[in-house]
Amino acid sequence: MAAANAPITMKEVLTLPSVGINQQFITFTNVTMESDKYICVRETAPQNSVVIIDMNMPMQPLRRAITADSALMNPNSRILALKAQVPGTTQDHLQIFNIEAKSKLKSHQMPEQVAFWKWITPKMLGLVTQNSVYHWSIEGYDSEPVKMFDRTANLAKNQIINYKCSPNEKWLVLIGIAPGPPERAQLVKGNMQLFSLDQQRSQALEAHAASFSQFKVPGNENPSILISFASKSFNAGQITSKLHVIELGAQPGKPSFTKKQADLFFPPDFADDFPVAMQVSHKFSLIYVITKLGLLFVYDLETASAVYRNRISPDPIFLTSEASSVGGFYAINRRGQVLLATVNEATIIPFISGQLNKLELAVNLAKRGNLPGAEELVVERFKELFAQTKYKEAAELAAESPQGILRTPDIVAKFQSVPVQAGQTPPLLQYFGTLLTKGKLNSYESLELSRLVVNQNKKNLLENWLAEDKLECSEELGDLVKAKYTPDYLFLLQTILRTDPEGAVSFALMMSEMKGGCPVDFNTITDLFLQRNLIREATKFLLVVLKPNLPEQAFLQTKVLEINLVTFPNVAEAILANGMFSHYDRPRVAQLCEKAGLYIQSLKEVERVTRESNFYDAEKTKNFLMEAKLPDARPLINVCDRFGFVPDLTHYLYTNNMLRYIEGYVQKVNPGNAPLVVGQLLDDECPEDFIKGLIISVRSLLPVEPLVEECEKRNRLRLLTQFLEHLVSEGSQDVHVHNALEQVSAAVQAFMTADLPHELIELLEKIVLQNSAFSGNFNLQNLLIETAIKADPSRVMDYINRLDNFDGPAVGEVAVEAQLYEEAFAIFKKFNLNVQAVNVLLDNVKSIERAVEFAFRVEEDSVWGEVAKAQLREGLVSDAIESFIRAEDATHFLEVIRAAEDANVYDDLVKYLLMVRQKVKEPKVDSELIYAYAKIDRLGEIEEFILMPNVANLPNVGDRLYDEALYEAAKIIYAFISNWGKLAVTLVKLQQFQGAVDAARKANSAKTWKEVCFACLDAEEFRLAQICGLNVIIQVDDLEEVSEFYQNRGYFNELISLMESGLGLERAHMGIFTELGVLYARYRYEKLMEHIKLFATRLNIPKLIRACDEQQHWQELTYLFIQYDEFDNAATTVMNHSPEAWEHMQFKDIVAKVANVELYYKAVHFYLQEHPDLINDLLNVLALRLDHTRVVDIMRKAGQLLLIKPYMVAVQSNNVSAVNEALNEIYVEEEDYDRLRESIDLHDSFDQIGLAQKIEKHELVEMRRVAAYIYKKAGRWKQSIALSKKDNMYKDCMETASQSGEHDLAEQLLVYFIEQGKKECFATCLFVCYDLIRPDVALELAWIHNMIDFAFPYLLQFIREYSGKVDELIKDKLEAQKEVQAKEQEDKDVMSQQNMYAQLLPLALPAPPMPGMGGGGGYGPPQPMGGMPGMPPYGMPPMGGY
Repeated sequence: MAAANAPITMKEVLTLPSVGINQQFITFTNVTMESDKYICVRETAPQNSVVIIDMNMPMQPLRRAITADSALMNPNSRILALKAQVPGTTQDHLQIFNIEAKSKLKSHQMPEQVAFWKWITPKMLGLVTQNSVYHWSIEGYDSEPVKMFDRTANLAKNQIINYKCSPNEKWLVLIGIAPGPPERAQLVKGNMQLFSLDQQRSQALEAHAASFSQFKVPGNENPSILISFASKSFNAGQITSKLHVIELGAQPGKPSFTKKQADLFFPPDFADDFPVAMQVSHKFSLIYVITKLGLLFVYDLETASAVYRNRISPDPIFLTSEASSVGGFYAINRRGQVLLATVNEATIIPFISGQLNKLELAVNLAKRGNLPGAEELVVERFKELFAQTKYKEAAELAAESPQGILRTPDIVAKFQSVPVQAGQTPPLLQYFGTLLTKGKLNSYESLELSRLVVNQNKKNLLENWLAEDKLECSEELGDLVKAKYTPDYLFLLQTILRTDPEGAVSFALMMSEMKGGCPVDFNTITDLFLQRNLIREATKFLLVVLKPNLPEQAFLQTKVLEINLVTFPNVAEAILANGMFSHYDRPRVAQLCEKAGLYIQSLKEVERVTRESNFYDAEKTKNFLMEAKLPDARPLINVCDRFGFVPDLTHYLYTNNMLRYIEGYVQKVNPGNAPLVVGQLLDDECPEDFIKGLIISVRSLLPVEPLVEECEKRNRLRLLTQFLEHLVSEGSQDVHVHNALEQVSAAVQAFMTADLPHELIELLEKIVLQNSAFSGNFNLQNLLIETAIKADPSRVMDYINRLDNFDGPAVGEVAVEAQLYEEAFAIFKKFNLNVQAVNVLLDNVKSIERAVEFAFRVEEDSVWGEVAKAQLREGLVSDAIESFIRAEDATHFLEVIRAAEDANVYDDLVKYLLMVRQKVKEPKVDSELIYAYAKIDRLGEIEEFILMPNVANLPNVGDRLYDEALYEAAKIIYAFISNWGKLAVTLVKLQQFQGAVDAARKANSAKTWKEVCFACLDAEEFRLAQICGLNVIIQVDDLEEVSEFYQNRGYFNELISLMESGLGLERAHMGIFTELGVLYARYRYEKLMEHIKLFATRLNIPKLIRACDEQQHWQELTYLFIQYDEFDNAATTVMNHSPEAWEHMQFKDIVAKVANVELYYKAVHFYLQEHPDLINDLLNVLALRLDHTRVVDIMRKAGQLLLIKPYMVAVQSNNVSAVNEALNEIYVEEEDYDRLRESIDLHDSFDQIGLAQKIEKHELVEMRRVAAYIYKKAGRWKQSIALSKKDNMYKDCMETASQSGEHDLAEQLLVYFIEQGKKECFATCLFVCYDLIRPDVALELAWIHNMIDFAFPYLLQFIREYSGKVDELIKDKLEAQKEVQAKEQEDKDVMSQQNMYAQLLPLALPAPPMPGMGGGGGYGPPQPMGGMPGMPPYGMPPMGGY
């Protein structure tokens, strides 16, 4: 079928590699798609990250550096759920983040690992662990996951692939897959657990995919909850694929959904394919079943009828998601294609009705999905119902008709034309009533129904329908209603509000746009919404109607801001940010903004009012703002600048340390007021450096004259020296500036040029030290001190004490360079440059004591910091820590920690770290604090500390404490972070074995169990060791290590007890059974055989064979060889160790199955030596496999042939020469001539002549008869007869002669009988040898020896026989003659017939002579036939004489 005509359309929306996703991450574990809104991909290279793909803009993926084991985007909103395993544990840490707000909503640490998770609703996560299922709501910051149910047994060892919740959240389904049965392992098995929340019960089913849906059954106003599931199973050699649709929780007394099922037809090439996903289109009520290999099955939900099947992807599909808006689904395959499957609305109905010929299904689907293509069918059906006067059914069909094809004026007219029957509801009203129950009327239907209602004056019905939004408003309807009555709009709005708040908003907006104005004022409408706490709806209404931003709307503008600032501050913030309104009550709104935490908006309002408004009391406002102490001083600056409160402003800003606002005011707002600011700063004793910097920053913008006046008032003109010099350097033409500086500069320059330092000092002393205009000149004071440092150091200290306005930092550095350390210290101290001062003491004077003393005197943090660093360098760790604490200096914590640990002063370190962690949040600090507590054994403080918020790296701290044997402290840490594995081994070190076992149980790690087990064993805590051991031995790899550990310590009984207990474990494996067998073999032999027999199928037999061999348990070894089908080894073991291993019945079974033929004969030797009485039983078992000749040879060599006589008798039927001869020998020895004769008769494969020669001289006549019999059988007639003659066995002689067939032997025997006078024998021989004796010889011998009487019976017999023969010959002759005569007659008849035909022919030439006819042309007498002699006359031939 062409793709364009297919009922389902497939489209590639996106390929994940095209947006930067590496192919290796396109897997079920890395890609999630919880809805049609987002795809989430977890990457682990080149760095750990999570990629979020918004399906509305897929080419702009959001990539964030996040480390997680799994990531799920919420189905509806930009909320991300993350799951990661806690390092060192089997626990999972779950977190939920709001990406837009960049905030963490909640987190939780699961005590067990989450194997699968999924958003089952927009507000609920489903968490599936190995044993149970939990639900975790995103509502409530502290809410934890709630256990819903335990997994059923059919889902054990299954990979969970899906988990879903029904629409009413009362049914849950969990789906997993597992390897198929051994006979069809490639067909994956699907398992499903269906759970009812109401009944708290589970049902286990076979299914690969399932989905919930809702369906309205006719006659039931409540929708039914359905579950659809698909399965493919292998039973009794047959594959069964089914789709089931079942109602869950049927409603009593209401029509229910009938269970449906259908076959899934897999093509032959997809025999091992299976469903991996199922989606239900709620828009079209279609079921989509998607298989791993890319097959798509589409079924109708209501009837389970097959609609479509096709392959939609050549690559395996591993993920699907419903595309609810289009009624289809998304699918992702291993290539990274994101495919969208949608219903082809133009072709699906024609496809179902045409190609599938399912007309009813086509109509129903068209009605449900409002699809085209069934118009003719629907119209035809409507006409049928209407013709049958089924107006209600016709109305229902019209109401549900696809695309409203029956919602036309013609249909209304058709119902109007039906005459109304008395006492019945008019069909037109039935029609409208049906439409109203189904939904909303269109404009024409609304108008016609309103006409009926208005004409009947049923105003209330019209109001109710309008309130319920059942009618479509139109101008015509308005005119009709207006002409008849005025609606109660307030009542209508209230009615709509009760059922449909969104509809109420639409209705209110409609009223606001009515001609003549809104019939209800906006404030009343707003109050109606607010009475029902419909804040959002009220806001939506007001934002529309207040768009004109009119002054008269100020009250409503304020109102909409008020209600949102109280309930939804973010909405109010957005309104204010957009600048939609400008007439609201700004002070009121500003106050509410502040309460709501919208400080920026509040400050904006205040700043704007103070800057623009003239309607406030300046003094009160200034005082209010100062008392409010706002973090933003701009409102206060506006007031003070506008109304002349600059000194007050300056004082406020300086005292509140808001210096940057002072700078901002002077530099940007009003530089002209800088003199007032400087004056106030001088009054407030502000540091000169700040004032100088402030003046310099304004420079030319600053009015010089007022500034000089302010400084002169306070006798602080020297502050301006640097400023004046700057002005001069920048080209200032101010006369006063130049006059002040010219005189001093000229004199100083002259002395410096002449290099007269002492004279310069004298000059400068006069200028600077005496009260001149330049006494406070900055440069001159600098020059004086620097000159003294170089020329006369003794004066420097005096100058330092007397002068105040020199460059302290610079001069101090000059003094240091000149090694005048005390003078430098005095300079720095004078200028409060305490850091430089203390550095002089530390670096130059080298006196830590004086530095400490100085630090105590000045009590500055920076000073203490320098002292601390010096003390630390000198190794005075405790003193350094104390100094750092006084300095509150947390910057050097790494060096302090290192030094404190080296010096082992952990008490001091604790104090220091407590100070540091108040300054910085560093994992190193908190971690070292815990370690320090542990070192000084303050365990209580550790417990208190870790309970408080901290950033310590607790796992690392715990490991460090453990490594340094601080086990009590490590125990506290491990217990807090739930690192049960480490806690267990720590408790072992503390000899707290019961606690260690409890911790190991929580850790549930084989490594932990093993460590605790070994520790308990060493402590002889055997009960606890066994508890641990049971959890270790279920791990195959660890079993042998445990066993060796027990055995090396001699705890054999305890080990056996452990293994015996392990047999009953659910996860008991072959290794446990085998190891217990090995232990029995070594230490408890009496239980070994019972164990082997009970658990033979669960043993590693080769391993146990080695153990039994080592321990020389031959009986058990034999049994194991038998179980392992090693019958050769079993037989060898029995024969080599027969005292223990041999048992006759068992050995017979073994030896019959051996593969090595030599073992048969070894077994014969074995039985001959040890059990000769049973050798025949053995040989009979092996009879079909043995070489009988070889067996006989073995027994002959052993001289025990007689021992196996029964065996040889049993196998003699094979006619084996060796067997025959051996038996014949036995019969001869036993003189058993009957058996010998029987053997000779039945079995001829032996040396007959040799046997005959051996026994022809036997003392028993019967044995000699047997010899004669043998000669006879061998054809040695004369020897046989001669032997019989010797023993007078005349009968034997006659029988031999008869069987020989030789005339001479028979006639010689007659002569012998005559010679011996045995007349009776003579007569008997004639009959016995009747066929061999010639009659003439017999008569002649009888006549000569006067025995005619004895020969007469023979003669009679001969004559009778001869006569019979003659009679037969005569009879044959006569019959031959008759046949000749009949032939001749037949020839005559033929000839006569030919002559008759000849007479009828015309005359012709004479015919040629016939063959055999004479030349005369006539018939002659027949000629005699040649070659036949003439027959003699009938009668007997003449008797001849002797």
